[in-house]
Amino acid sequence: MTFKQFAFNNVKRNSRAYLSYFVSCVFAVTVFFMYAAVVFHPDIAETELQRIVQRGVFLSEFIIYGFSFLFVLYSTSAFIKSRKKEYGLLTTFGISKSQLNQMLILENTIIGCVAIIVGLLVGALLLKVFLMILSLVLGLDEILPFYISMEAIGLTAFLFFIMFEFNSIIVVWSLRTNAIMDVFRGTTKAKKEPNFSWILSILSLSTIGYAYYLAYTANMMSMMWRMFPILALIIPGTYFLFTQLSIACTNLLKRSKHYYYRYLNLLIISDFTYKLKDNARLLFFSAILSAVAFTSSGVIYGLFQSVITETERFIPQDVSIVSQSNVDKDEFQKEINRIKKEFRKANIDFTSAVINSVRTEAYTDTNNWKEAEQHTFFSFSNYRKLTEMSQQTSTFQPTSNTGYLLINDFLSQIRLETPKKLSFEFDHQLLDIKLKTANTNNNLFTSFPIIISDDLYNRLYERSSEDEIYYNYIMHIPNWINHKEKTKTILDSVDFEVAYPESKAEFYVNMKDSMSYSFFFGIFISVLFFLVAGSILYFRLYQNIDKDLDHFHSLYRLGLTESEMKKIITKQLGFLFFIPFFVAVIHASFAFKALQNMLASSILLPSIVVIMAYFIVHFINFIFIRKLYTAKLKKAM
Repeated sequence: MTFKQFAFNNVKRNSRAYLSYFVSCVFAVTVFFMYAAVVFHPDIAETELQRIVQRGVFLSEFIIYGFSFLFVLYSTSAFIKSRKKEYGLLTTFGISKSQLNQMLILENTIIGCVAIIVGLLVGALLLKVFLMILSLVLGLDEILPFYISMEAIGLTAFLFFIMFEFNSIIVVWSLRTNAIMDVFRGTTKAKKEPNFSWILSILSLSTIGYAYYLAYTANMMSMMWRMFPILALIIPGTYFLFTQLSIACTNLLKRSKHYYYRYLNLLIISDFTYKLKDNARLLFFSAILSAVAFTSSGVIYGLFQSVITETERFIPQDVSIVSQSNVDKDEFQKEINRIKKEFRKANIDFTSAVINSVRTEAYTDTNNWKEAEQHTFFSFSNYRKLTEMSQQTSTFQPTSNTGYLLINDFLSQIRLETPKKLSFEFDHQLLDIKLKTANTNNNLFTSFPIIISDDLYNRLYERSSEDEIYYNYIMHIPNWINHKEKTKTILDSVDFEVAYPESKAEFYVNMKDSMSYSFFFGIFISVLFFLVAGSILYFRLYQNIDKDLDHFHSLYRLGLTESEMKKIITKQLGFLFFIPFFVAVIHASFAFKALQNMLASSILLPSIVVIMAYFIVHFINFIFIRKLYTAKLKKAM
């Protein structure tokens, strides 16, 4: 038998231990290749969305490759750790360091090459479905044809081959730093009693609790600076949760004699304490990756489902067309008449009104609002027309000496120092009015409009110059969502030298498109995070199955029945599988609450849907590995 045959046989005989590692590598190669195929697809280059699509794909590729790299490093180090005794035996039988290194490199190269080939084949089989989904997301008239680029194949094969070879070098280096006896002992060293620190345990709860408080009370503006402190608290807090607090909890259970000595609890808890300590870092890593997957999926799906509600929130009028500066009323009306004809041609029913506004200088009493700043003023009667067309009601009534500053509801979350008084100059004299605030919707092109009484507005209008007067054409379209594409097309034809259009249709289409891209790229990445987390956990448990079965065989010889051992296995596996899952769910729930604080629509249902989908996949994985354990247990008996 040649040395290459020896390395190949090692891989074949350890196929069970390599299985989850190999499947995960195949999955990473498959996903990377499908995204690469999109980058090099010739029809993508011909679309108007080429730059957006390629940026999203490149970002996805970077994340996929980065996490695949980390996962391969972890998986291989865990696998090597389980085979250290085998390497120690080979060393005592006379194999040289160079031969051992050569064997390890050959093994990793064989697995890497096979994973690349299988991943490319699976990716090619799934590519058509992937392109169909992408075509629907991009809103293309035709489905992208099946096309396999040699550049995509070459890029995928090259990058993953580099990954596996670099991984081999790290494996060789890690063995080089171990003494022969340490390698020979492998994982058979005696275990110490798991210890913990109450200070670090309390610290974990404190940091996580404060991070939850920051997320729970966050709004759109505060979240910008709270995001990094939350991460800085959650990550170390979760680490100490698994490495310290979990051990503290099992020790408290041991002190409860009534519980600890009841039925099988002594066996379950005593062994589970060691498992928690051995797998603490793994559980922490799994919880963080799962939390990232849940949060990103829930946020993206929640935003995707709330597009209509957010459109209604930000754009109160179905269509608004505002004249540009120095445009007279006749020229503006001519453009409006043309637009009205286009809507009638498209068989779109609407009601409309033309109102004017004045943009002029006014003095304020607040430092943050510059003196003699330009403000946009509407009369109360015109504002009431807007609210009635939007089927809303005005909640205030300005008087001759009182005006109302309109602030969008999401900006009302910020503690703005708004002026309490406005001063207008009439005939070289200042006229003061009190200024109150009202939290209500306003158009994007009229930030902080001010509503004043009709009498005051008429006086302001009479002394204003032509370049200070603006004309506003407002339309109400029943079931505007059904006419969004036609509305956007018509408004795109507006002469921007005459007027500026704003509509729910345009806001909705743009937001829907951007969220569609985020949904398409983000969900794939989130699923990858979750599968990596599950694969690492599965790989670790699967790797230790023989050692665990030896333990259960000893319990069987002591008199435990098969059904009792199945209960022990189920509880221990259940804890290891679902503790990091539920920790991740709690982390994600507070992230969803922070998102809810920034949105008008409810994301409760989308978040539940996302969590339940992940739970079903995780539960199926748990049932699979539990069945594997119990099947092995029967053979060991």
